Amino acid sequence: MAAMGMPIAVYLPAFYAETMSLDLATVGLVFTLVRIWDFATDPIMGLAIDRFDTRWGRRKHWIAISVPILMLSVWMVFLPSAESVSPLYLGLWMVLLYVGYTMMAIAHQSWGAELATTYDERSRLFGWREIFIIGGMGTVLAIPVGVDYFGSGSQADKVASMGIFCLILFPITLIPMLLNVPDSAAQKTIPIDWREALRVVRSNRTLWRLLAADFFSGLGTAVSAALYIFLAAYVFELRGQASIALLFYFVVSFLAMPLWLKLAYRVGKDAALKIAVVYGCVVCLGLIPLAEPGNWVVLWGFTMFFGFAYGAAPTLLRSMMADLTDVDELEYGQKRAGLFYAYLTTTNKMGAAIGVGLSFAILELVFAFVPGAGNSQASIDGLLYTYCLGTAAGLFLTYIALIKYPLGRSEHDEIRKALMAKEAEQPI
Repeated sequence: MAAMGMPIAVYLPAFYAETMSLDLATVGLVFTLVRIWDFATDPIMGLAIDRFDTRWGRRKHWIAISVPILMLSVWMVFLPSAESVSPLYLGLWMVLLYVGYTMMAIAHQSWGAELATTYDERSRLFGWREIFIIGGMGTVLAIPVGVDYFGSGSQADKVASMGIFCLILFPITLIPMLLNVPDSAAQKTIPIDWREALRVVRSNRTLWRLLAADFFSGLGTAVSAALYIFLAAYVFELRGQASIALLFYFVVSFLAMPLWLKLAYRVGKDAALKIAVVYGCVVCLGLIPLAEPGNWVVLWGFTMFFGFAYGAAPTLLRSMMADLTDVDELEYGQKRAGLFYAYLTTTNKMGAAIGVGLSFAILELVFAFVPGAGNSQASIDGLLYTYCLGTAAGLFLTYIALIKYPLGRSEHDEIRKALMAKEAEQPI
């Protein structure tokens, strides 16, 4: 999943704008509209995943169904024929790709919420999930590094090789998981009506604070991801180092994840997350006065310092969402992790889509930046400001959303005790 998702965020926007010759604003608009489509489909998918069980359990069959959808769409998006590419082509195949990704991601994350039940156990599980995600991103990033040094170095070859890698990896990793990881039994109670489920979720203020944090963190991360290649190529004039610098970004992220987990165990998930996003803001804003052409020390230093905090937000937000599903279960007696993670998936995608669309539009319409063309110094400076200020703004708003977050360790421990007492009262 991560090996597929990283190129979508980092390589595909620039690939379709430069190599496939679509307008920068058009590419940003397509990525935004596709993610907006997910705003409708994600909750529907979450409700379906919660409602429709099979004899294999609650989650496995959804992941199995998603695999062929993803493999077909990855082939069409990562290995396109230049003659066939158009805004409509990109939009249609990205919609199908996101349908498969949504199905897999929601089932996978809600499965995790059921495998782990305590406050710190969930941090541990989602932390290790993020460690493997970062490992997947780092592994797939080694491919364009190899293409740079041993192949043509073209964007088309890099994107195609990453797509083929994903096509090989899906069955190799998913089949053992489906065969060996336990899934919960089919649900015995009938879920409440979908309209009632959505009403309950809409009225949950803590949920909306968590979703706002996920939206803004997704926005900031997306601006950073979508513009990093441009930053290295046009601000630092070091395009050839971008892929390997990104690889080290994920190496640092991989090594830092256990530290963020330890911090979460000590001070709580929301406090650890606020520390991470403030740190990210400071690093991004500090790049503005230091960036200059040819300065590989600054490029590499910024990349690795910024990578230190990368894994904190997705890990802790998903662990916090698992805790929130317990509150809902205690109050309404239903297990609706699929619906809750559908909302979380939606807000992250929406933030990412708006981050890509807005940053690309600003670059083209405000700063007259055009990839591959002779840009003025003002346009290149505009790229730097858009990258740094856009990323920092998303992270800072994440912090704002989490001020006085009400569900900490002690509150969750009480909820788990109440749930266990309620289960003990149920007739066998």
